[in-house]
Amino acid sequence: MLESDLIEKLHDCQKVVVFTGAGISAESGIPTFRDAQTGLWSKFNPQDVASTEAFRKNPQLVWDWYVHRAEFVRNAEPNPGHKAVSTLQACVADLTVITQNIDNLHQRAATRNVLELHGSLFRLKAFVDTDELFAGDTSPIICHICDGYATYDECDPYASKEDLAAIELRAGPVPRCPGCGALLRPDIVWFGEPLDIDILDGATRLADTCDLLICIGSSLEVQPAASIPVRAKLAGATIIEINPEPTSLSSHADVFLQGKAAEILPAFVNVVWNNGETSC
Repeated sequence: MLESDLIEKLHDCQKVVVFTGAGISAESGIPTFRDAQTGLWSKFNPQDVASTEAFRKNPQLVWDWYVHRAEFVRNAEPNPGHKAVSTLQACVADLTVITQNIDNLHQRAATRNVLELHGSLFRLKAFVDTDELFAGDTSPIICHICDGYATYDECDPYASKEDLAAIELRAGPVPRCPGCGALLRPDIVWFGEPLDIDILDGATRLADTCDLLICIGSSLEVQPAASIPVRAKLAGATIIEINPEPTSLSSHADVFLQGKAAEILPAFVNVVWNNGETSC
């Protein structure tokens, strides 16, 4: 799989970034965003169900789509690729996962230090409609529960953040913040929305300072996330790519391993860090 001198170089890496995309989760049976648009949902394009404009127009439609999406995720389990990342974290001094996925499978595989570039399907936040935000004569109230802009004239002083955390992405009417009444939405990045600046800054700092970046299951077609492996390469990191098909990164990677992460990544970790054993 790898030359002995490269194995030694990789084994000595102290600061590792694992960058993952939809491909690693597809191996757990989670369809990609577009692949999940089957049956009733096949008549909708992504912008119909994944944008601020769509939620403003029909919040129940958007909520129902994500309930449908969450069914796939709840039925999925971390695959050997996810578990190999967790194993690798125990083998190196410093490992962070930067993921484009919203499914929480890395955390369920007991991996720590996960930066979720596109958010999480299992967190909710207030829907902030910037078109209507300052339409009135008075400044909106910021809710102490959801940090959104209150729908009510005042927030419920007895509501707590625990009340908000207890609300799940489940079938039914679109829920509202227990403090201020604002509509709730999945805490994910929709089309046309910027990434969380703090998370993006953290990801770029890691790319600038890591020794090794392992890119797994990403098509590298969505910016600005796709620029992170390239940034690491330019900063001098060793780049390993694991993907079923070549991408724009493949010709620039130090090693391109073609195939499924659930098959290749466990073997890769064993060869480099475990000398063929099952643990570090």
